[in-house]
Amino acid sequence: MAFKKRRIFDLRVVQSQQHMSRSLEGHRNSNSTATFSVLSHGHSRRRWKYYQLRLIWNWFTESLRNYCQTTSLHGFSYITRQDISRNERFFWLFVVLSAIIASISLVLVSLYANRETPTVTVIESSHFPTWNIPFPAVTICNFNKISKTKALNLMRNMQLPPNVTNEHLQQLFNLTLLPVGNTISNDSLQIYDNILNMNNITLTELSKQLSPDCLEMISRCIWKGINTRCESLFQRIMTLEGTCCSFNYFAALTNNFPTKIAYQVPKRPYRVTGCGYPTGLSVLLDPMVADYYGTFFSGFGFRLLIHNSHNFPDENAESKVVTSTRESFVRINPESTYATRDIQRMDLKWRNCLFGNERKLDGLRRYSFINCMFECRMRMTLEICGCLPAYVANNGTFKVCGVLHLNCIIESKRLYSRALANLGASLSRVRRTTSFPCDCLPDCESNLYVSESTMGRLEVNYSSRRSSSSSQTDSILVHVFFSDLMSTRYRMEIFQNWLSALASFGGLLGLILGFSIVTAFEFVYFLTFRPIFNYINRDRD
Repeated sequence: MAFKKRRIFDLRVVQSQQHMSRSLEGHRNSNSTATFSVLSHGHSRRRWKYYQLRLIWNWFTESLRNYCQTTSLHGFSYITRQDISRNERFFWLFVVLSAIIASISLVLVSLYANRETPTVTVIESSHFPTWNIPFPAVTICNFNKISKTKALNLMRNMQLPPNVTNEHLQQLFNLTLLPVGNTISNDSLQIYDNILNMNNITLTELSKQLSPDCLEMISRCIWKGINTRCESLFQRIMTLEGTCCSFNYFAALTNNFPTKIAYQVPKRPYRVTGCGYPTGLSVLLDPMVADYYGTFFSGFGFRLLIHNSHNFPDENAESKVVTSTRESFVRINPESTYATRDIQRMDLKWRNCLFGNERKLDGLRRYSFINCMFECRMRMTLEICGCLPAYVANNGTFKVCGVLHLNCIIESKRLYSRALANLGASLSRVRRTTSFPCDCLPDCESNLYVSESTMGRLEVNYSSRRSSSSSQTDSILVHVFFSDLMSTRYRMEIFQNWLSALASFGGLLGLILGFSIVTAFEFVYFLTFRPIFNYINRDRD
């Protein structure tokens, strides 16, 4: 049987060689005849061009015929076969051309998709160790913004201009609770400004003197299961909530730790090597109910802001509320995103994101989308009011808003109280921009801290054992920790470049799909179309 197939194959090869030799001989005869004809007619230029085009056409058709007979791609061999009818050859020519057009279309679609989405973020691992992710910053803000004890002491010690009472001084203290709802008369602002000038104090300094101290609010600190001095963990910072106490905060250019322990503060954010509340941060808080003077909340407690250590704590941070006589467990499920080196080498207009060291911000250590948007809102306020609010990180080159600028700050509070800088208002500046708001691009690399909290009643005996100075009925115990040893890690990489589009995904997939269609047509052809063509040719004969 094998010998018989070998003979059939040899016979076909011999026939094809004889056919090619006859065609070449006819081509030579036609060339000699054409040459003689051209010479006999005086070497006419028009006929000479026609002769050259004829040679090129003969060469092209012969090469195409040889390619179709020798290629392994499905469908091409049927275009030049002599043992099938012309209709069948045209049919296969149409099928092959359709497959080529479909393949090119798929490649173009892939290239256009690459332009629309040049980068892609995929899940690299769901078992990424959490000790490779920095512990988040925990910012604690008291509901009470003004200490009653400090306010009464200032009332007794501050000098007042003529015809000014303690009621005016009390209203001045309330101005530190910005943002307030309604504007203030210019006469009242002038009185408040005279009070501050007489006592040689600014509104920013007054706010710091009236706010509760961190060491008074935080009675006890436990970090990684070890009792630690709270002043070495928490520093006092200014936020949209007023004066707060922040742990593991590295966004500002400088820190506010005491000079005697500043050298002990690490240069990078803390990390943990375990999970569960014994391996995280535990603090015992004292709301100081008897010291309440000015607040926006109806209860007693604190607000926790959980955010990236290099981000300014604003409304984008994870927010939790803890109230008095409660023990709260805040479980954090971190998620990390990193970019490959190909993304770093990619042009900015294509990757559409920034790394932390690619843009410098005023007053903040590194770039992030949240920091950029915060700075953008502050610059809008600076353009309108000519000064910056007291809680904004200032490098000393911008004027800090005083009492006389409060009405402007109140009127433009939508700029700094919303995440997208007044987006949604009728006079939104963000809507007027043709590009991304404030030219702030997303982060190429970031850490996200998703949190969940549970709360229960605090045991009175436990709180009294932990701190003898705190009230046994109002203390708050908070635990912040990683909930698992593993986390999810995402990878940002190039979706595809033009070489990979042609060689790997787009081109290969297009060719496979295109010529898979040809293969399917070939299968259908032998089942249906070939008998039909044979029947038609038989009737013609």
